[in-house]
Amino acid sequence: MKRQQFKQITNSGWFPGFLTRCVYEFMTWFVQKVNAAKPFLPIIEEGLQYADKVVVIEKKGGAGFETIDGLIDQKIERLKVDSDDFNAEKDGLYLSINSFHQFDVQKAREILNQVAQRRQPIAILEGNNDSLWQVFGMTVIVPLTVIFTAFFVKPFRLERIFFTYLIPVLPIVTLIDGFIALFKLYAPKDLDELTASVDSEAYAWRSGKLDNGRGGKIIYLLGYPTK
Repeated sequence: MKRQQFKQITNSGWFPGFLTRCVYEFMTWFVQKVNAAKPFLPIIEEGLQYADKVVVIEKKGGAGFETIDGLIDQKIERLKVDSDDFNAEKDGLYLSINSFHQFDVQKAREILNQVAQRRQPIAILEGNNDSLWQVFGMTVIVPLTVIFTAFFVKPFRLERIFFTYLIPVLPIVTLIDGFIALFKLYAPKDLDELTASVDSEAYAWRSGKLDNGRGGKIIYLLGYPTK
């Protein structure tokens, strides 16, 4: 498996929580501003052919389900399940948005196995990929965006201004964490390796990449019952 497990700064206990919050708020605001979650919709809509509810796999971070929530039919019921104590007891389309890379191989396999055993659909979606263009975006474009947009990110926080311009912690941490996240991504081949080890009957998996409309790709995994 190409994918590696590294701890990001914002996942570390020593890093101040208020700064982690600033990083996550920027990520969410930025993804919503550029509508980066919109390419996820075709996979989500396909998954909803097998369920009438959405079950959000909650994982602390930024640019998660909130970035796609407003684009999904508001009549569809939203449920939530804690990823730290995961149990696939709910019925619905299990949905992981920009967070599956945070799970180590054992946890990722456990989630997929439980959902498949209960024969519920699941959609794993990541807005990043392992291309050189993505590396450039994460290490150059995104940190510069942190600097140029600090006054506009909502909610407005004085600590965001202070730790962007006076002590540039936020641009540096965003650069480092974004770069590390690229190594943690499950590429389609990695996802296929995970699903190959899942014991499930009458269940199908499909993984791949799709154009994001901005010259890049998203990564997805879709699982669904076949009967």
